[in-house]
Amino acid sequence: MNTSPPTGFESAKPDHWRNLLWALTTPDIAPEFALPWLPEQRRRQLHQFFSASETITRLQPKLEANLQTLNSRRLGVYFEQLWDFAFTHHPDYILLARNLAVRSQGQTLGELDFVVRYLPDNAVEHWEVAVKFYLQVDGHWVGPGLRDRLDIKLARMRDHQLPIAQSQPAVEALRHRELRLDRQWTLMPGRLFTPLGASAHGAQASRYWWATSELFLQSFLSESQHWLPLQKTSWLAPVGTDADDGYSTVRLENTVLPALLARGPVCIAATTENTGEPEYLCRGFIVPDDWYQRALAHRAV
Repeated sequence: MNTSPPTGFESAKPDHWRNLLWALTTPDIAPEFALPWLPEQRRRQLHQFFSASETITRLQPKLEANLQTLNSRRLGVYFEQLWDFAFTHHPDYILLARNLAVRSQGQTLGELDFVVRYLPDNAVEHWEVAVKFYLQVDGHWVGPGLRDRLDIKLARMRDHQLPIAQSQPAVEALRHRELRLDRQWTLMPGRLFTPLGASAHGAQASRYWWATSELFLQSFLSESQHWLPLQKTSWLAPVGTDADDGYSTVRLENTVLPALLARGPVCIAATTENTGEPEYLCRGFIVPDDWYQRALAHRAV
């Protein structure tokens, strides 16, 4: 699924530094699930360093240059690159390996996203990271591209991605680098989008919602905010004050959405004049008319 707006449309440009801070501090979307989630204190330490004005002045140009060379358009790769940058430049970390392949008898069993040394206690840590956006379909959370489901992702993290680091092939791959794991962490920030109910319109709607274009128009027709389509790298941090004015609800519906929806679900952000994305953050996915039925079939898999 290509969810980036076609050339020529107004869309929010990604703010990579804001995205970095978002990646470091945003809570996991399923903290109740039994995984070794990174402690809040560790997140605060990372944020404190990268939000300091001296750090921003010194490192922001490096981050911009770093991401200009990123060839992949996949959001997961972009997210990993943000963490690669954080591990490379934070004084408490040494990046030892990224996407370390675990192989046995010529077959790749999996990869370890990151292996880092945490200098305060000299521990070697395995980190599995992901950024996820899911739409609620009855009792399940389904990715907008219908290739992913939250419960399946969490189970795979628990049953495969973390245990593989303890397998003999992984132990040998680490030993080859003179490493032995001391602990593991997981991170999975993102957002969960609930159906936009016909009885909850405009400002009363959920902060994160999904709807068909018809229901979107009915719900927000009388509202004053404008909307910006978001390319994937703008799905993370709130849109800044330097964003374009965007489209009124009617103009978005009549001139932009048909072309966008032909490519798949569209993520949009509400904006107000001169303030960027409001603090209350209203974002949604507008989906093709047949998306729900296809999502039901995917949910049943």
